[in-house]
Amino acid sequence: MITTVMAILLGLWWGHQARLDMRKGGEIGQTSVSDLDDTGIRQLASTVRAEQIVMYSTSECGNCAQAKAWLASYGFAFTECNMSVDSRCVGEFQALRASGTPYLVVRGPRGEHHMKDGFDSDEFLAALQG
Repeated sequence: MITTVMAILLGLWWGHQARLDMRKGGEIGQTSVSDLDDTGIRQLASTVRAEQIVMYSTSECGNCAQAKAWLASYGFAFTECNMSVDSRCVGEFQALRASGTPYLVVRGPRGEHHMKDGFDSDEFLAALQG
């Protein structure tokens, strides 16, 4: 009885993982961006140029500071456009119709990706990997 229950639970878990992989555009068994280890993230970071990532921020934004710290910890080059110190950044931010910070524009293999809902490391890595 316990073996049957465990087999059912394992099957449900495996099916759920397969659906998550398919939503991310992968195939069953394919490594997703969230499966990258620290070394893989650092290797990806070494291929990124500062002009590929633009972060619109403000000096008062705590989430911006966290995003910058995460990027720096893995060695990602990026361009910061701080609206608290550069009025040009305000105009660019408004032209993007952005509403919150941090707002990242990531130029990856699939083109330009706008992170409109703050910084999410999985979304960021996916945009860079294509």
